[in-house]
Amino acid sequence: MADTSTYSTRFKIVAAAVVTVAVGMIVYAFIGLDEGGEDPVLQGGDRAVVENLIPRRNAQVPQQSNVGIDLVTGWDGTLVIGGVEIPREQLQLTPEIGLIEYTPAPGQAIEELESGENCVTAVIWKVSEGRGVDDRSIPWCFDVV
Repeated sequence: MADTSTYSTRFKIVAAAVVTVAVGMIVYAFIGLDEGGEDPVLQGGDRAVVENLIPRRNAQVPQQSNVGIDLVTGWDGTLVIGGVEIPREQLQLTPEIGLIEYTPAPGQAIEELESGENCVTAVIWKVSEGRGVDDRSIPWCFDVV
């Protein structure tokens, strides 16, 4: 009697492999979404101190976007945008939650972010030690569109 199977064994094997790869990619995507708050470029010790970069590394943002860093409580810092250190009085500081932000505006150190790549360095330190004792630098870049 002849084989009445509609699909060949080779087709079944290839289809099973394709389904397995697709399921693996979906699982990997969900894991990536779940860990979306973690910046893979931050060094080990920095991950314990930095909760978020504003905007995120390699993000695309408009020219008047806020720039900042969210640190764990007990840390302070300042921002250097495009080589310009932002004066302390122009930063929006929320020390209770470790948030340091800057909004470009006319008459400020940076009036608007330049189109294209913008790089920021957050210089951070423990509040208990003060600036200049054991400062860390957290650099990142993003694109202004």
